[in-house]
Amino acid sequence: MIALELLNRQRLFQDLPLELLQDVQPAVRLQQFGRRDFVLHKGMAGDALLMLVAGRLQVISTSESGKEVGISFINPGDYFGEISLIDGGPRSASIVAVSPSIVGFLPQAKALWLFQNVPAIAARIQARLCSVIRNEINFRSSMGSSKAYARIYAVICNNPQLDKPAGVGPTALDDMPNQYAIASMANVSRETVSRALGALVRAGVVSKDGRRLLVQDPEVLKRLASGEIGLDNIPNPPDPLARKAPGLGVRRLVVQLQPRVIRRTQPSDPD
Repeated sequence: MIALELLNRQRLFQDLPLELLQDVQPAVRLQQFGRRDFVLHKGMAGDALLMLVAGRLQVISTSESGKEVGISFINPGDYFGEISLIDGGPRSASIVAVSPSIVGFLPQAKALWLFQNVPAIAARIQARLCSVIRNEINFRSSMGSSKAYARIYAVICNNPQLDKPAGVGPTALDDMPNQYAIASMANVSRETVSRALGALVRAGVVSKDGRRLLVQDPEVLKRLASGEIGLDNIPNPPDPLARKAPGLGVRRLVVQLQPRVIRRTQPSDPD
C-alpha cells in the first residue's frame, strides 16, 4: 500500500482533502520494475490508472518495420493510462522502464468513480488530455521535418520544463534522456544526436551540466526545432565566455591577455 505522503505527491492527488486520500490509499497497489521491464504493452486492456512513484518510464510505439520508436517520458508524480479507462479501448502504446521504477496501480472502478465524483480530479484529467493532444500535434509536426537536427531539437523541446515561464538565467532540463533514447525518438543514429548537441553547444544555444542541459534561449531552440531558422543564422548568439562560471571565465581571459614572456639564453662570456 502506498504511503499517504507519496500519494499526496502525485499530481492527480496534490492538495486534496485528507479524507479522500485515505479513501484512495488502500486501493493503490505498488509494483517494482527493473530497467527495460515493460510496464504496459500496446493492446492490453485498460483495467487501471497508473502513477509513477519513483524511477523513469518511456512511452514507445512500434513502427510497421517492427522498430521501437520512443514517444515521450514519464517522470515521478506523473499519472498515465487514463485514456483507456475513459473510452474503454485497449492501451494505445507500450511503456517501458528506463531505470528501476515503482508504479502504483489504481483499479478502473475506483479511478472512474473519482473522475465522475471529484470535480478537482475531473478538471485535472481534462486539462491533461488537452495538453497531451496539443503537445502531440506540435511534436508530430516537428517530427515531419526532413532535417535530422530539427527532429532532435524537437525531442528536446518536448520537455515540459520549457513550457514554464522563463526566469533569470538559463532553463535547466533535469535528467535528460540519453543519446540513444533521443535517437530512437527522432529516428536518427546516436552519432547524429551527438553531433547535433555539439553544434548547439558551439552555437551557444545550450550548455551541459552533468545530466542537465542548460538552455540559454528556449525560443531560439524552438525555432531551430521547427526549422524556422538554422544554426548558421541564430539571432544575437550569446557570448560563450559569459556562459562560463565567472571565476573560470575571468581566469581564462587573463591568461589569454597576458603577454608571453620569452626567455633568451645569453651567450656565455669568453674565458
